[in-house]
Amino acid sequence: AWGLWSLVFSCVYLSNHENGNLWFFAIINAILGLLGWLFAWIMSNTAWQQYWFASKVQPSAWFTYLLIGYLVLIVLQVILGREKKVQAA
Repeated sequence: AWGLWSLVFSCVYLSNHENGNLWFFAIINAILGLLGWLFAWIMSNTAWQQYWFASKVQPSAWFTYLLIGYLVLIVLQVILGREKKVQAA
């Protein structure tokens, strides 16, 4: 849900030429992305799954694809969030 929310507001800020606000979303998304990759790492090992969640689950690829899309969103926010410096007169 947060990734979709971030994508919508990134488009709103881009259309309003408020590119500096994308940095906020990029930082928050990077932190949440790291937590997502940590979760995926834990879920990739069945012994760790049993330690943390007391059950085994067969991991699926959709979560990895979601994290890759999230990473692409972060990179786009960083690139598009750059603002041109105003030249001094």
